[in-house]
Amino acid sequence: MTIHPIEKLLRGLRRILGVRESRSNLSLQSRLYTAFLELITFGRGIPRAINGEPEIRLVPMCRFLSSSYEPDVWNWLKKRTVPGSIILDVGAQFGLYSMLATRHIGKEGHIFAFEPSPDSAAVLRRHLTQNGMNDRVEIVQAAVGPEEGEVTFFMAGTHPSNTLAPTTVDPVKLTPVKVKAITVDGFCRQRQLKPTILKIDVEGWELQVLRGAMEVVKDPTLSICVEMHPYAWESAGYTAADFTNFVELNGFEVVPLTGQSSPFAEYGEVWLKRK
Repeated sequence: MTIHPIEKLLRGLRRILGVRESRSNLSLQSRLYTAFLELITFGRGIPRAINGEPEIRLVPMCRFLSSSYEPDVWNWLKKRTVPGSIILDVGAQFGLYSMLATRHIGKEGHIFAFEPSPDSAAVLRRHLTQNGMNDRVEIVQAAVGPEEGEVTFFMAGTHPSNTLAPTTVDPVKLTPVKVKAITVDGFCRQRQLKPTILKIDVEGWELQVLRGAMEVVKDPTLSICVEMHPYAWESAGYTAADFTNFVELNGFEVVPLTGQSSPFAEYGEVWLKRK
């Protein structure tokens, strides 16, 4: 793998300062390092080739994203992303998958990146601007669930623990805020969309998202990828049995993408494959 000259410089500087690569490192050294990276990259981001795709530019705080990130999940998504694809990226956070997929959807395709966290949405917005992708990716700053209205969202800043289903094992302090809530079905009706891919990563709220997508999931051509968080399902108001019932009633089988032996009990990504 060819390492970009800026990347070589950054790695050497990180070793000198003793800064760890971590998405949650809030030490003084880490904050100073981030500020320095902003300066030497002139605010244009760090070039990074991820999963063998062409380089994208990441804001310095996202430097924890390595050259290989969930490759099995990306291979699943890339295989199904073609010119004209309409992708719903629910729980987009910083937009990594949206950015990687953008180069494969052609001029007729479009991606809708749903992210309720103001902090994460700001980073996502900057990523799209830095990479010239605003014309193909639209940010929808709302929570997605079983019904429209307003919900309590637990914010962790830019940490990936932002959630609608807080647990006792959350690694950072969470701040409750009220945010707008929408459904997949309502959004697609309003925008007259026929999505081809639904990707869900919502820290335990996954079945609630699917409950608000009952019309959309009936489409036999739709591909669905879900990150499963069984440890948070009780907080989200449902059980593994509820999820199993949803899968069976809607004619799906669950195919693990990240090596789980028991997808309803283990964290990981799955493909909801139509039988």
